[in-house]
Amino acid sequence: MECHAERVFGRHTRCFLATDIMPTAVVSTTNPLITTVVIKDSWAFSKRNASDDGCDKVRSLNKIKEGLSAQAAAKDIIFPKIEAGGRVSFQRNGKWVEDNTDMVYGQGKLAEDNADTVHGPGKLAEKNTDTANEVGKAHSDDDPLFRAHRRIVMSPIGESLCSTKSVAEFVTVICDAMRCHSAFVDHCNILHRDISDNNILVVRSEGIARGMLIDFDNAIDLEQKERDDLNKVTGTLPYMSINNLSKSDVERTSLDDWESMLCLICWFATRGTISGKRREYEEFAKFPIAVWQHDSTNGMITAKESAFYSPELFRDFIVRYFKLEGDKGEESDLLKNLAFVLREYLFQNPDLTLDFHGTFKKRKHVEPARRELSIEELETDELDSLLNKIFPMVNPFKERAEKWREISKQLLAFTNVFWEKAMDLQKEANKANGNTAIGNIYQ
Repeated sequence: MECHAERVFGRHTRCFLATDIMPTAVVSTTNPLITTVVIKDSWAFSKRNASDDGCDKVRSLNKIKEGLSAQAAAKDIIFPKIEAGGRVSFQRNGKWVEDNTDMVYGQGKLAEDNADTVHGPGKLAEKNTDTANEVGKAHSDDDPLFRAHRRIVMSPIGESLCSTKSVAEFVTVICDAMRCHSAFVDHCNILHRDISDNNILVVRSEGIARGMLIDFDNAIDLEQKERDDLNKVTGTLPYMSINNLSKSDVERTSLDDWESMLCLICWFATRGTISGKRREYEEFAKFPIAVWQHDSTNGMITAKESAFYSPELFRDFIVRYFKLEGDKGEESDLLKNLAFVLREYLFQNPDLTLDFHGTFKKRKHVEPARRELSIEELETDELDSLLNKIFPMVNPFKERAEKWREISKQLLAFTNVFWEKAMDLQKEANKANGNTAIGNIYQ
């Protein structure tokens, strides 16, 4: 179920910049507050039993913090660090009660009656689980309308992806985001499942733009996953993968997120990657890529299947409309080449059999010996049934999903090459502008 954040059943997300440093003087326009953290307040879809909530954002962030703190590979990536957070509780009649939609819609009497009068904020995580267990006896734990009120404090602070000032900055930021993504999967077993422009931030330090992947509302812990969780449709239009959009029975993997990144690259490159030089939406809406957001679901699927089917169609439907005029040739080539490489290794990977190349479902060729049918079958079976026996239908994403780890490593290796080149271009531009210092963004 999708709905606007402001509606009754929306998540009502609010973000506030704050500081964890006590000001030593009166804050004013001449002595502004130095913000160091962001507070996110939202009503996220949840399970009543917090311990069973595999998509719990706080748990994901804590697992990332623990999983990456000792990893050498994580030293050169930027990832959101949780400072504090959890489900919000409040006191009523001397008892701590979890703030959730059961309380809002009048279903919270049972939760209130089972709340302990002695536990305080330091015990909320444990007590909320107990309360949720009691409520869960009366109400389904998988209620699609149930939301829990969460508040999380995170650092560092970043800017919108729309703030990039050059193609080199944009390439650096998106490559950084997928380097983060790979670290989350490899070292923390966290799959993000919502690669989008709103979930990638630009973090600047001494003239260098870096990228950070945020927002784990749709993330899943692969160590606790249920099969149904990986078949759910998640993500943001227009960046959802073909496999995801089509509600396929092929399990969602890291490669669906890589495909989402390819979609994001195409979308931004067509609209424009440089702040202040982007196409107006009226002009952008005339290009073929616009149907990725405004057509029917089947129309979106067909448009993406066609655009990604071959390098020639990809060039004619998508890349030819990239807004790169006036940009430095080396940077423009870097972005186009990144898009072509991602498409190639996602849809025509040399390690996949030819039957699983491309984007459309097709009939698989089989040896003549396997095409023998009995007279009874020929007389009684419908045409589609006969064709399926002779040439069984193949989902192009099935074998890809089985080899997702190997292909993800290939994609990460290519991404690191493009990231290094984009970083070099940023440093060259920085040096030309007289700024050579590159600091630690966490300072």
